[in-house]
Amino acid sequence: KKSVFGKNYALFSVPNATHPTAPDSIYAEMSVHPDHLVQRILPDEYDKLPRDRKIKWRQRRNFKIDYIMQRKMRTVGNATQSSTADAASARVPSFFTADEHWFPGSKSPFKDFAHGGACCVSMSMEEISEAGVAVPDARRDGNWEGVDSVLVGVGHTLVKFYSKNKMPVNERMLIPDTNYVSFLYAFDPRPPFQLLARSGYFCLGFASTSEDEEGGTINPHSVLTRNRPLQQNNETFACAQIHYVSSIIEKLGDSSTAVIGYGMNDCTARLVEVSKKEIARLLFPDPWDMVVSKKPS
Repeated sequence: KKSVFGKNYALFSVPNATHPTAPDSIYAEMSVHPDHLVQRILPDEYDKLPRDRKIKWRQRRNFKIDYIMQRKMRTVGNATQSSTADAASARVPSFFTADEHWFPGSKSPFKDFAHGGACCVSMSMEEISEAGVAVPDARRDGNWEGVDSVLVGVGHTLVKFYSKNKMPVNERMLIPDTNYVSFLYAFDPRPPFQLLARSGYFCLGFASTSEDEEGGTINPHSVLTRNRPLQQNNETFACAQIHYVSSIIEKLGDSSTAVIGYGMNDCTARLVEVSKKEIARLLFPDPWDMVVSKKPS
């Protein structure tokens, strides 16, 4: 379970706790939810793996990345593991979405196991408070004791055929395979990197057909991504069937904004700017701000 083999690892760095003047320590998130599994790695130090059946299934025809697939990075110490269930503020998502109404309880079509995708931007308690949301009380959840900032990333999960086996056959047609959703998560930047909050699921939209709205030249292929929208319960959403967040970073010259990069249907990519205040509101929403509305007829 604590092996560093796998895929979709999000990397982040934190200052070296014992040697402040040394380079930052680099970590790989191997899973986000329900267990936050993190391993310190040494990217510049690795062992060469043999080209055998264990990695052959991950290799493509003469791709130049094959030699990278044969690298096993060296690690430092044991992986740290914390459970979402250990923090009261992370046990349930910060908001619920339509799929939980359509497919309640054990009928959820999405995989329970969630990978990272992109990590991380730092948010101080002051930044979270400035968003007008209530910072969790350390007296009610000891995991917040001494926390003066959090690292925020974007994880993902998806519908896979085997996750629908527990559902009646007549309901499976309502849940197409390989539909992706994302969620925000926040964790303590100190080992064992306890997950402290997670948002409900969301998807990121298609590229606009307006250069003014996109803020630059439009990729002519982006229009093709609209042929495969996200679908659930015979409802079609204004986002790609597969949207995958691969980067999140603080905007240069504007520490109040994060830039998120994601791909659409494995075809084209897009960058969007999101204010940290909006991220804080999604992670720590005021229940009175929640709006329940009926879909226009």
